[in-house]
Amino acid sequence: MVSRFELLKELSTMVSNEVLVVASIGNNSGFWGQLRQSEADLFHVTMGMCTPTALGLALALPRRKVVALDGDGNLLLNLGTLGTVGNQRPSNLTVIVFDNGNYLGSHKKEAGMPTATGGRMNLERVAKASGITSASTVTSVRQFQRMVKTALARKGPHFIAAKVSALDNDRPPKKRRLPDPRENKYRFASYIEKSEGVAILGGGLGNFS
Repeated sequence: MVSRFELLKELSTMVSNEVLVVASIGNNSGFWGQLRQSEADLFHVTMGMCTPTALGLALALPRRKVVALDGDGNLLLNLGTLGTVGNQRPSNLTVIVFDNGNYLGSHKKEAGMPTATGGRMNLERVAKASGITSASTVTSVRQFQRMVKTALARKGPHFIAAKVSALDNDRPPKKRRLPDPRENKYRFASYIEKSEGVAILGGGLGNFS
């Protein structure tokens, strides 16, 4: 079976530095941070909040492409967000779920407790039933390339369930320091301010006459 790292490595060659990438906690952030560190990357997004955060960005910044790097366990914690994606239909959003079928498998030498997708649950069908018509399942690098290329070129929303190995034995070398979550958050917000001409951060002092 294809590895998470293989797919993320491929993705890093396909997205420009202007694409906003939201990565969930764990190896999605850890691996992506070794492959690409752009001001447009938001790392360490906590359980259940990766796809909702990407959705909010896509709705607030409709001219920017937004990609969520989610996991099966993360998404299952807040599965109702797929219904919101289906109803809101942001044309600039792509959700990629790296589905290893277990909890904590990314951090252990053996797979953890199975997630629902390790059983009979099919995320592609759930996404389609939620109103996301462009939903697919990929099991190879070639399929992944094709679906990502389509997602970046066509209006969405798009949903890609990438079935990956239960364990992340294939890993990138650690050559870069992953930014602290707070450091990354402020850097990301500052980048949005500069690139989009919007105000996000402020001193909260108000206006004085």
